[in-house]
Amino acid sequence: MDTSQLQIAIEQFLNFIQSQGPIVMHAFVALLIAIKTGAASIGAIATLISHYPVLTQVINKLIVLINSGASIPEIAAAIAEFATSVGASADLLLKLLYTIGGALMLF
Repeated sequence: MDTSQLQIAIEQFLNFIQSQGPIVMHAFVALLIAIKTGAASIGAIATLISHYPVLTQVINKLIVLINSGASIPEIAAAIAEFATSVGASADLLLKLLYTIGGALMLF
């Protein structure tokens, strides 16, 4: 596909979005902004996990605990104990949680 064909395809896409009305166009722009802003947060999470694979275990445990209906104090105690047992430092765990929280605020 050359540049002129790409331009036509983009125009068709944008015309379709615009034809759906102003609410859809505003939602499209809002989504683009969230992607732009969130890419850094998601990238930071991926980088953190790639450098510290043990965090995947902590995340899995956190998912299980949340889905089990455990209370927040129970989850916090279990995650603190589990993170310590697998060698994840407090600073590392908090960095992960706050980075995830920051990404969550974008959606």
